[in-house]
Amino acid sequence: MKIVITARNFSSTEPHAVKMLQDAGHEVHDYGHLDMGMGTEEALVAQTVADAEIVIAGLEPYTESVINACPNLKMISRRGIGYDSIDIEACKKHGVTLGRTVGHVEAAVAEHVMAYILYFARRIDLQNTHMHEKKWQRTLVPGAKGRVIGLVGFGGIGKEIAERAAVFGMEVLYYCRHPKAAWKDMYKAKYADLDTLLSRSDYVSVNVPFTESTREMCNKAFFDKMKAGSIFINIARGQIMNVHDLKSALCSEHLAGAGIDVFDTEPCTDSPLLECETAVLTPHTAPYTSENFTIMNEKAAQNVLDYIKGTLAEKNRVV
Repeated sequence: MKIVITARNFSSTEPHAVKMLQDAGHEVHDYGHLDMGMGTEEALVAQTVADAEIVIAGLEPYTESVINACPNLKMISRRGIGYDSIDIEACKKHGVTLGRTVGHVEAAVAEHVMAYILYFARRIDLQNTHMHEKKWQRTLVPGAKGRVIGLVGFGGIGKEIAERAAVFGMEVLYYCRHPKAAWKDMYKAKYADLDTLLSRSDYVSVNVPFTESTREMCNKAFFDKMKAGSIFINIARGQIMNVHDLKSALCSEHLAGAGIDVFDTEPCTDSPLLECETAVLTPHTAPYTSENFTIMNEKAAQNVLDYIKGTLAEKNRVV
């Protein structure tokens, strides 16, 4: 089969996943160097994958228009777990299977959230700056132990965050549509309604998929309900928050800070949050570790091989 790779940096550091496909006798074309993403034009995506039978995709858009332009397309293997950039109904209409790498990205993303928390809890950066300025200036910091973290969304990423936060001695609250009593013991996490979670949490991490129902769910009303002096963290999707409302909450000092890894369009170098000193911004690198990318690349390739053999696991299949 002809397999086209559009996921960026797919083989730049570790070629094993490509070799897996080639060794199975498939024709592989890697366009990861094109650096496609959320902001890539549909025309370029369609042109790149036009005659592909299988695509290993990143965050670039696979809309009805793109899928229509790919008459041979049988499968999209998503490197990652989010699939908001892919038109599910178009996939169903054209008989295109959609796979994703469930169970591999979550740990790295949770680690990124903890990095944000430790940044605000310890301010090593500030203390290091003082030392390099030859100032022996001790800073009293809040620490993480005993603080409350509220997790909006409690899927794979939320659970991974909960496990790490509990080890740091944090109290973990979570909110989701389908809570389970067993999670209190499994993850040391207590269910709370959204308003309670927002009013009690020192850190609020949003870990929900982007859908029409979650679009800009983090808006002025949401931020107003957050505890004064708390920290907002978004590693999900930029579209779930109103960036201007977040900027206002930071500028008014109602919120003490924010850790933001995702943006409405990417690459993003002109976010309104650049004007906020208390906003810590990273370029969508929560899953971006060498180990994690190697695993996700191999899993995305394995999902392709499993699909061809007819053995793609249901947990890795969206449609």
